[in-house]
Amino acid sequence: MLKTATFGLLCLFLGATIGTVSATAEIEPQTPKARVAIATELLAQTSQWSDVTIQLSDLPEGFTAMPASELAELKEELARDDIDVENVFAFVAQQRFQLIMGITTLLQTQQQQEKFDEILRDPQVLRTLIAEEMDPPEDPAEPLDVKRIGDAAGGVRLPVNLEGLMAQLEILAFRQDEMGAFIFVLYREGERPLVEIAEIARQLESRAQAMVSRPN
Repeated sequence: MLKTATFGLLCLFLGATIGTVSATAEIEPQTPKARVAIATELLAQTSQWSDVTIQLSDLPEGFTAMPASELAELKEELARDDIDVENVFAFVAQQRFQLIMGITTLLQTQQQQEKFDEILRDPQVLRTLIAEEMDPPEDPAEPLDVKRIGDAAGGVRLPVNLEGLMAQLEILAFRQDEMGAFIFVLYREGERPLVEIAEIARQLESRAQAMVSRPN
């Protein structure tokens, strides 16, 4: 449930802000075995940005990583929605009911980067884009402190009702050079996240900077 809801709003946000340069061809229905094979191939694809991700070793004890097969399926679903995904990561702390999810994507043109930056300047846009998917209360979303993160950044915190279980959802999106990143942290109402979302973003930003400065 958490995985589906969170990636549903992620797809909605990405589709509304980035899109793709060209449409993909219609894909014929496939057997589960064929879908797994394609998903595994998608997850295995690498580029110069393939190292720019969050790893389990970056997080405090208590988190476990989502299995590679599930990440591959998620990446395939995003690709089917015409979303250009470089990396997908997801971690769960079961005992504390906390979830960290995110993706990185490339913004290869100046127009894409400028459009992305413009969206991030208004934190309430993030709330508006996910309202229909997560049905948050009418209270304004609380802006997150995104100072000194990336070339442009925006973030919000808002309460969500997960079938009667109240939780806090934090969303932080930022751009570093030509990389766009989207991070989601979900945790139970009244608790604090085991790791701050800004810390996750800065780790991702650091790896993006290292990639850009890497000799060709």
